[in-house]
Amino acid sequence: MKNPIVKEKAGDPCVLKHMGKYYMSATGGGTRPGREFVAWVSEDLANWSEPRVILDLEKVAWAREKAWAPAMVEKDGLFYLAFCADQQIGIAVCDRPDGEYRDILGRPFIAKKDYPFQTIDPAFVKDENGRVYFAFGQGKCMAGEVELSPHGARFVGDMVCLSDMIYSQFSHHPDIEDKSIYNEAPDIVRYGDRYLFSWAIYDVMDYRYAMRYAWGRHPLGPYILPRDFDHDNILLQGRHGITGCGHACVTEYDGEWYILYGRHMRDRTAGWGRDMCCERITALDRDHLIAVPSETAGD
Repeated sequence: MKNPIVKEKAGDPCVLKHMGKYYMSATGGGTRPGREFVAWVSEDLANWSEPRVILDLEKVAWAREKAWAPAMVEKDGLFYLAFCADQQIGIAVCDRPDGEYRDILGRPFIAKKDYPFQTIDPAFVKDENGRVYFAFGQGKCMAGEVELSPHGARFVGDMVCLSDMIYSQFSHHPDIEDKSIYNEAPDIVRYGDRYLFSWAIYDVMDYRYAMRYAWGRHPLGPYILPRDFDHDNILLQGRHGITGCGHACVTEYDGEWYILYGRHMRDRTAGWGRDMCCERITALDRDHLIAVPSETAGD
């Protein structure tokens, strides 16, 4: 399983595991970057299909550019794609995970004006009862239960601010932004009997771009940092000339856990394109995890 895992330049991956296959979408990867979303399919996280267009912003009435950072979930036999466009978040639906998605609302699900921070970077997670939860945000991370149907999407109950939970454990005021604590790209996955919440720190163009994490018993937390004198809550960061390892998603394959992410190309003179990569996650103990960037994923 060599890195990068696909030949196309892309980052900000999301992965949906369904019926023994993995469906991955991302920022980029197609022939019209910033204006369309594509998907790759794999059975082992190492060998991926050619990308297939699953949503073109030409068919989205309220947006035309900045096609960024999608998320996918299955609910009641249908597949939902949360997608960023024009720095807002929309919701689309399809009857197959790699099919042609249709914008549900005809407007943003979460608009720029709705929150005093950048409304990008959606993430879905399902609990053990099939309820769907939704997190998003750059600068802050909001989350809540969401109700999805082919004709609508809405939040159910109260929203919570996951990033405020993290700031408090650093004894840092949540209204004073510190990108070393939280910046963007939330991901939540059910990991054993708990939920693993991970997110990106610093900026995507910063060589320090990396992933922190915390544990919770419920998709909406509270989330607790695994911090002590011997470890920090860094799940993934660059090393040995590999930089910009962030905006990731976590999934399970054959009893092992893996993290998929974008990182800076080695040849920085070629521009700011990113390589899509995958690493196996090592559990140091019950609370501490680490994934080490390598040329060969899973080492």
